[in-house]
Amino acid sequence: VGGGSNAIGIFAGFLDDPATQLYGVEAGGEGIDTDRHAATLTLGREGIIHGMKTYVLQDKYGQISPVHSISAGLDYPGIGPEHAHLFQTKRAHYAPITDTEAMEALLLTTRKEGIIPAIESAHALAYLSKLCPTLPKDKKQTIVVNVSGRGDKDMHTVFSILKGEKYE
Repeated sequence: VGGGSNAIGIFAGFLDDPATQLYGVEAGGEGIDTDRHAATLTLGREGIIHGMKTYVLQDKYGQISPVHSISAGLDYPGIGPEHAHLFQTKRAHYAPITDTEAMEALLLTTRKEGIIPAIESAHALAYLSKLCPTLPKDKKQTIVVNVSGRGDKDMHTVFSILKGEKYE
């Protein structure tokens, strides 16, 4: 989700359809049990960032916390207020995906489909392995995933990680 602009763009067409479930995926970084993530809705609290009241990753004094993700597009300590509203009203569900899970999904999608997704999109693809087993098996399901960017821009990061280098 990051700041939420891409996600709210795809959510917009489905907001008025209560039969459609909306899922946003946050950057779980090295894990939400560490301080190296950007899981704003999972672990943030209400605060002010860039003049807007929303959920923010912050310390006990309200100072913005450093965040981490291998995805530059998700490496943000706040969330758009639209997503804060969707989260509070439970209209959308949000979950973190770790850097490792995103990389595994990126590699799987590349090998199986010939599509190199952006690391941002790989987070959403990774969430499918958690979501799909929870869906009813006796009912036809349609899932739309916003694969919003090309992964060729991320190849330097991908190659570094595959070589075992730590991403900072």
